[in-house]
Amino acid sequence: MDTEFCITCRGDDFVEFKSEGDIVCRKCGTVKESRLIDERSEWRTFSDKDKDTTDPNRVGGPTNHLLEGLTTTIGRERNDGGLSYALNRIHARTNNPDRLLVNAFKEVGRMCDLLGVRGAVKDRACEIYKEVVEAKSLKGRSVKALAASCLFWACRQEKQPRTFKEIVSCLGNDVSKKEIGRTFKDLQQLKKDELHRQGAAADALASSCNQTVQHPAEFVRTYSAQLRMDFKWRRLAEDIATAAKPADRRMPWDGRTPTSVASAVVLIAMALAEIRKDTEAAAGAGGRSVKARFDEALSKVAVVSSVAEGTIRGVYKDLFPHLRELVPAEAVRDEELQRLPNPDWRNAGPQPAAQQQQQAAAAAAAPAAPAQPQAAAAAPQPAAAAMPPPAAVPPAMRPALAPGAAGAGAAAGAAGAAPGVTPATQQQAQAVLQQLALAMYTSAMAQAQAQSQQRA
Repeated sequence: MDTEFCITCRGDDFVEFKSEGDIVCRKCGTVKESRLIDERSEWRTFSDKDKDTTDPNRVGGPTNHLLEGLTTTIGRERNDGGLSYALNRIHARTNNPDRLLVNAFKEVGRMCDLLGVRGAVKDRACEIYKEVVEAKSLKGRSVKALAASCLFWACRQEKQPRTFKEIVSCLGNDVSKKEIGRTFKDLQQLKKDELHRQGAAADALASSCNQTVQHPAEFVRTYSAQLRMDFKWRRLAEDIATAAKPADRRMPWDGRTPTSVASAVVLIAMALAEIRKDTEAAAGAGGRSVKARFDEALSKVAVVSSVAEGTIRGVYKDLFPHLRELVPAEAVRDEELQRLPNPDWRNAGPQPAAQQQQQAAAAAAAPAAPAQPQAAAAAPQPAAAAMPPPAAVPPAMRPALAPGAAGAGAAAGAAGAAPGVTPATQQQAQAVLQQLALAMYTSAMAQAQAQSQQRA
């Protein structure tokens, strides 16, 4: 107790009378405080009826407002051979109106613990379950199937979506996936009918009941939180997901599931975060390559989202040409985007859409570069090079097909000039020769096979 003084004698010596709950001054007897609540534990139990364990505390949180309230109990007596205990147990089974609700709430809490969702989702799922039970519209459904459907609905309303696969995995083999799906459809129809009865006042809530597909941004929040990403990269991933699903136009990845799009978006944000670390640490000297860390991030995202790596790669390939449109310019620089791995998964040379267009325009405007003479000279000469040029060969290529043309082409590359033969013409002639040799070989084999059949 803090040091205080008596208002009568200015003394500071007080005593606490636990039986009355008063604090009294020892010197003059003035009551300083009265009717105090003792919050210490004692041997008696004050647990709520919706809890399994005993609670030896006098005070605590409020009781569950979803339950009806107190019920009558049979007092215990000594030396009755356990009769009062047996009567209490039978009485709780027969006269407790909240027994089924308590069991359902326990099942909802167990699934929430497995999914790692907040307490608000659990409370909302319990409220929905009680509303359904009071409406008496879904009789005959199992407790676990109805609890799973209510939890799936509550996750959507609280902006913490979970996939149907995750909800089903919490129940194991106790309830079939088909039964949970039927129960959820009945629950959805029940909510629609309820909104219809409420009339025009419920128009603002009708969209939530009609919503069958979640937005990828909602799954991005879940995945980024499970991966423990920094706050700024979480916000970047949400911005990318919001831009990837506009309401006014179609995108190449619109046919993908929200979980797949969200997984690819989180992967992009994680890769950009690693690239930013390299930029801040002197271009990542001595560290692993961007591609290696990209593959590691891909594995982590696939585990968290339960989406196959191949599916995530496919969505990433669809998003890659549009990254400059999706990623905010003030958050990520162009040179950081260019370091993202290419979606062909063979090299790490990203090409955003704007840069691809610029390079294509520059390549079209630039003059054709002359071929390297070493490459022309080092090219393998087919055995048919000594044949006379056939009539099907264009006239411009015939000098290159003549005997000794290869040496002339090499000398032309070294001297810088050769009459009628250029390195480009030499390469084209060699390609034609290879095609002609293949055609002649195929024809000869066909003739030999025909002759052997005739002899047989």
